[in-house]
Amino acid sequence: MIKSATIISKTFTKKQSCKVARARVIMQVKPFSMRIIILLILSFAGVIIFISCKKEYSCENCNSNPSSANANKPPIAVAGADQIVILPIDSVSLDGTSSSDTDGTISEWHWTKISGPASLNILNAASAKAVAKGLAAGTYQFELKVTDNGGLSAKDTMSVTVDAVPVTNHPPVANAGADQTITLPISTINLDGSGSTDPDNNIMSYAWTKISGPSSLNIANANAAQTQVNNLIQGVYQFELKVTDAGGLFATDTVNITANSSSPPSPPCDNSNRPVVNAQLIPFGTLSQARLGMAVATAGTKIVFAGAALSAVSGSLYPDYGSRSVDVYDWSTQTWTTAELSEKRSDIAAVAAGNKIFFAGGRLGDGAFDLLFSTVDIYDVSTDSWSVATLSQPRAYIAAAAVGNKVFFAGGEKDWDYNTSDKVDIYDISSNTWSAQTLSEARAFISAVSVNNRVYFAGGHREDRWYTNPSDRIDIYDNTTNTWSTSSLSQPMGSPAGITAGQNIYWAHNCKVEIKNVNTGSSSIANLFSPGGWLIVHGQNAVIKDGKIIFFRHDYLGGSDKFDIYDIATNTWSIGVLPQRIYGASIIAANNTIYLAGGTMNGSFTNISNQVWKLEF
Repeated sequence: MIKSATIISKTFTKKQSCKVARARVIMQVKPFSMRIIILLILSFAGVIIFISCKKEYSCENCNSNPSSANANKPPIAVAGADQIVILPIDSVSLDGTSSSDTDGTISEWHWTKISGPASLNILNAASAKAVAKGLAAGTYQFELKVTDNGGLSAKDTMSVTVDAVPVTNHPPVANAGADQTITLPISTINLDGSGSTDPDNNIMSYAWTKISGPSSLNIANANAAQTQVNNLIQGVYQFELKVTDAGGLFATDTVNITANSSSPPSPPCDNSNRPVVNAQLIPFGTLSQARLGMAVATAGTKIVFAGAALSAVSGSLYPDYGSRSVDVYDWSTQTWTTAELSEKRSDIAAVAAGNKIFFAGGRLGDGAFDLLFSTVDIYDVSTDSWSVATLSQPRAYIAAAAVGNKVFFAGGEKDWDYNTSDKVDIYDISSNTWSAQTLSEARAFISAVSVNNRVYFAGGHREDRWYTNPSDRIDIYDNTTNTWSTSSLSQPMGSPAGITAGQNIYWAHNCKVEIKNVNTGSSSIANLFSPGGWLIVHGQNAVIKDGKIIFFRHDYLGGSDKFDIYDIATNTWSIGVLPQRIYGASIIAANNTIYLAGGTMNGSFTNISNQVWKLEF
């Protein structure tokens, strides 16, 4: 086997041969438990480790510093000038040939319509030059995405106005720029309305006004497209931009500015003056198969444990990768039932919406060569029935969330070489239809939470740089307006836990917890007593019981016998202590009870447990 892999690697590309070499190394590692340690995700101290070979390849003959002269630079997308056509002309040429890449070549082009009437057909959408046909009266906006030969991409937009009859003047489109967050003592921001457009290219004036927020501020030049605002204090400001064209037509847009307090930075971790609480693991039930790293979700009165990172195999010394097993516990009747996923796999996204639980995507493999899945197994708890759907793209480590009648499956790894996806598959429960969107940035291991009829997709690891390039990006979907926007974490979080309580979102990563108030947009920072790691697709996330948030560690190497307890009402922290360490168990809260399932108590991956416990403290 090893000899064969050696021969094959001579004919592969550098990236492929690295994969084969990695498989050789893994097969030679003994004992088996150490192979598993290499292959499993180690989410400790904010670092996600798969295998070092990936890192060595991506920095071969290059400088690993993204800011260095040798690092790949993103391309520049140019979608071309805005256009106006008059019916019966119903087509326009889209020209992105002015796009460029300073240190390479553009390898991919993609035109999409992002707004406008439904009628449309884009010919040659994957070319630099495309044609939009079948236009109807209205205003269309087209986006061009270009990707260079190094995998980096950029986007630009242009608009096409279609008039039913000749029009002498069209209204402008105001663009006040993206929302911003600053931390005092920084008290100055720049407002930029230069993204505003007019189909007739005749914008004559700009006017900035503050419409809400503290009274303390100074707008340097309120009548300029770009201006500076000084003397900001703590609070949330909203500014309105009004643009007027030569014919007197105008449009407005707003931008939010959040100024956070200048509280001194807290230490990386904090265990000072935190009381210790003795906790218990009370045996409660058993799974049909011993497993580690299961996907978990709850709906109605049922809790479902599905798939696994590793599963015990009867009669075998070593565990197996993935699982099809599903265990269902009904806490109202206190009964257990079993089922099977349509495909054996691990690293599955799980989310509940109404009476249905969705298990989406996943992978199967040893970390060297992985098979990725587009499968979505859907369990209806009200009818105790299963069905299967399909994502638009196979991937693992997907973020999943639900709001209203919509279920979202965002990002993830799209191939076995750890390249990440910006794809968002959206399932509408009411119409039983699927649609697609894209994140502002491709990444995996995202935390997805829902609050106030919005979904927040936060953090994660960026495209092909998961080991060194965590993201601070937050993509926000507003279900009320059916719109997307972006915001930022105070610092990057590679694989955060995420949970909501009231109007706050809590994101935990390493030693830090960022607490974001969704009404004001402001954030504060708290600290865990020691570094922690969470993999949501392994059933590892923050949970709530009795008004307290539990951050339970799931480190695969050291395990954990301690966890953080945050009391929401009193804003105080304590440390829960178990009588022994537990490794890789899945955690979920239902009916104000916390359940831990599977994992291993002694750190040996040849002794995986089928036990289910209640966590009490």
